[in-house]
Amino acid sequence: MLSLKNLLLFMFFLISLNSERVESFNLFEISLMGIGAGLILDQRFDSSLENSNNYALKEKVFDKFHESKKRKVSPAYFRELPIQQKLLLIEEIEKF
Repeated sequence: MLSLKNLLLFMFFLISLNSERVESFNLFEISLMGIGAGLILDQRFDSSLENSNNYALKEKVFDKFHESKKRKVSPAYFRELPIQQKLLLIEEIEKF
């Protein structure tokens, strides 16, 4: 991989410096192109990237949180509650 990277850099400089037309690039613009090409090549050949998606990982965390907040009420206990308590319990459960 390192030889391919060097080859691409060599081709970039060969093409940019060996043109027959006159280019109006100053030293600042040429240095910015070199830095940009270096960053692009570094990102292209970066092997530290993961295959997992950050959004999917966050979604799993939210799902686990909501599952931990769910409350299960037995039907026998629910039948014995007064109507106001039943309504409060239903409202609380439906928030999640």
